[in-house]
Parts: sequence; C-alpha cells; structure tokens
Amino acid sequence: MGNHNSQTRSRTNSRQEHQIAVPTRSESTKAYTPCLEKLFQKLELTADNNNDHPGEITRITFEKAFHGPLHVFGKLLYNQMCDNSRKERITREQFIKSGKEIVQMFDETAQHKYYFRLFANGKDCLDKEGKLSLKCLHYNLFSHQKLNFLFKISHIFGIKDTLNFDSFSKWLAQHCPHMFSGVHNWVHQILTGSKMPSELETAPFPLLERFVEGKHCMSMGMLWALSATIPYQYTHSAKEDAAQQDTSSGFKNPLLTSYHLLMKLARLSGCQSWTLLYDSCEHGLSLNRFTHHISSYNGPTITLISFEGRNMYCVAEDKGWSEGPSRFGGEDTMIIQLTPAYRVVQAGGPMVLWNEHERSLPQGIKIGKDDKSAVLFIPSDFDKIQHYGVNCCLTRIEVWGCGGTEAKKAQQKQKQWERKDIEKHRGRKLKLETNWNENPDKQLLNWGGIQTDHQHSREGGF
Repeated sequence: MGNHNSQTRSRTNSRQEHQIAVPTRSESTKAYTPCLEKLFQKLELTADNNNDHPGEITRITFEKAFHGPLHVFGKLLYNQMCDNSRKERITREQFIKSGKEIVQMFDETAQHKYYFRLFANGKDCLDKEGKLSLKCLHYNLFSHQKLNFLFKISHIFGIKDTLNFDSFSKWLAQHCPHMFSGVHNWVHQILTGSKMPSELETAPFPLLERFVEGKHCMSMGMLWALSATIPYQYTHSAKEDAAQQDTSSGFKNPLLTSYHLLMKLARLSGCQSWTLLYDSCEHGLSLNRFTHHISSYNGPTITLISFEGRNMYCVAEDKGWSEGPSRFGGEDTMIIQLTPAYRVVQAGGPMVLWNEHERSLPQGIKIGKDDKSAVLFIPSDFDKIQHYGVNCCLTRIEVWGCGGTEAKKAQQKQKQWERKDIEKHRGRKLKLETNWNENPDKQLLNWGGIQTDHQHSREGGF
C-alpha cells in the first residue's frame, strides 16, 4: 500500500511540474545548436598542441574539462556521448547530436534511464564502482566542505553487488524520485550556457551555506536527499510559480522556455527560502515552546526529530500544524527515516495527531497512519519519544517552514494580532474590576435577586 501511494503521488507531482509547455523538437533543435557549437569550439581551444583533426576533439581534451573530483564524471559522459563505442575522438556532429538528446530530456523517467546507463558505463547493471561515482558526483556538486551525511544509496543494493535498472527504478519511485534533477540541471547549464564545467560554481546556493556550519540537525547532505524525495510544493512556493508562469508566458524563445522548465524542476535551489521556525536547542525542548513557534504557520513544514540510537526522522507535513482530536495532513505528507537508513516509511495523509485537551486520547504528538501502531509518539511532557512503542530519549526537534516569505509574514501578522487581542481583553478585565460599582451588569444582577455586595460587606465589617 505504501509503495502504491508513493508511486501515485510521484505521478501526480510529475504532472504538476510539467505545466509549462515544452517546446517542439524542431524549435529546440534550432535553439540548442548555436550553444552546443560554441561549447565545442571552446573545447577545441583547450586541446594540447595543434589540433590535427579539425572538427573533432579527443577523449583527453573532453575529460580535462572536468577537473579534480568531477574527472570521473567527464569520462563517463564522454563514453555516453560516444554510445560507449570506446572511440578516442568525437566529431562536432556527434557532440551536437548527443548534446541535444541531453538538453531535451525533461521527463524524469528518461533522466533515470540516461544517468543509470551513464553511471553503469553502458552496462545493464550498476555495480559498486558506478554507485561510488554517483555518490561522489552529488557530494562534489553540492558542497565544498565535508558532508556529515552522505546519501544512503548503498541501501539500494542490499547484499547485492549489482543492480539492474528495474530494481533501481522501483527504489527511486518510492524513496527518491527526483535524484537526478540537480545533476541534470548542472549538465544542462554547461551544454546550453556554453560554459566549461570549471566556469560554473559547484555550490551556487549561498543561502544554503548555513546547512554546512553544523548548527542544525539539517545538514547539506540531508537537504539534498530530501530535495530529491519530497513532493514539489515543499521546494516551490505558489508565489514563485505564479511569477515564473507570468514571466515564461511571454517567452517565444524555446531555449528560454526550456530553461525555465528545467529550473522549475530543480529542487535544491528551492530550499533557500526555508525558514527555521523552531529549534529545541535554541528555543527549549517543551510543548509550550514548540506550540509558540509553529502555531499560525499555514505553509508546508519539514520537522526533524532526533533521538537515541542515531535515529533521525523527517515529517514532511503539507498542511499547517493544527491542534485537535483529529489527524491532519494531505496527500503530500510523508514520514522519512534519515538515519541510520534512508527510506520513506509512510506517505499520504492524514498522518499527524496533535492533541493537548481531549482526555479520551493520548496527549502529545502522534505520527503515523495506523491508530494502533504509531511510528512516533511524543508525550506532552516532551521528555521522551516512543519509536514503534519503545521508549527512547528525545534529543532534538527542528521545524522548517517551506511556505516562503509570504507564509512567514502571515504568521508574524497573526501573532501580532493575537498579542493585541490579549492586551485588549486584559485591559477590559481591569476596567471591569475597577469600576464594578458603576457597571450595568451589577444592577441587572441585583434586580434578579442576586446579591453582589457580599465581598464589600465583609471588607466593611458588616
């Protein structure tokens, strides 16, 4: 059932993400040709000595464009563009033809097939060497610093030494459907921007640098893994989509339209707008502090829960947190185990029950779709956590708002209104107490036969 829900959700999100019209093949062909020709010319200029074969570049020249840790990817990409024929040269025509196949690849299923074959080096199965190359590429693209969390791709293999595409595809559909979005975005920028790999920053998201400083539960590695797993609405706000739709609607250049479609699919950059709502290390580990910081926030949220045994879970909630006797959450709600293994545990809501007042129900936060067997339960004291019914020591909770600046501003506005309303009622109460003798309510009570002066009589000694 979990797999079915995950695959259905993936197909739904895929349809939502392809609302921008993709240019026709003939339009794209004409638009991409000049960019690819310019990039080929740049590669020719980097060739050692004189190029004895005009209109061709050697394997060595191509691979040298990918410096340092990206060198392995350059080798694999060259083989893929040459159809794994082991040729030592690639012609201008072959380069442009292969480049067009890549830049016109917007369907994620097609991306899965292409990059699986690339990292498998043309084979039908991905081995441990290909797995290592895949992991290293993501490591080097999205952080200049050492990551405390590397994506647990080894769990795809289990005890197997190799993995075929069908098994790989099924794992992606359930646990990580957008794995190659960032890689494809990077390759697309190189091919269509006519830039060498060395000319592109490998960590072009300055607002994400906070995740490599070690202050939060969320690390850059976790962020990348989540961006490849969680549904579309967590990484793109409605306001951003509307602005992009308005801008792209006037584009007649199919290359620009394709670029905006690709940026729409890009995941990691969308996480720059995430806002830290609650951190138990900073704000205090208690239900009162949790409620104060996350209430009135009506956008999607990512909640990280860390407890003993190196366990960390992510609760992706597509609705604002709501206290009450009923579960909440829509079809994009997910429970994801981050460590020690990476996997989607459950998908599809309603999934979260936050109860503080109903006596017939456990008081606290219950997470999971099954009434009898919750995945996680945090009692209202916030002194421990139950993991499938087993008590564990709760160490930290973080809540990130994914609704963009508009959701945060709306929360702040609501909080201001609530503070003013409290002050207003507090002032009204004081006024009633000080002017009770002149209050019309007192006269009405006296007319009804209710004595209201007992306290005053006692104080006066009567």
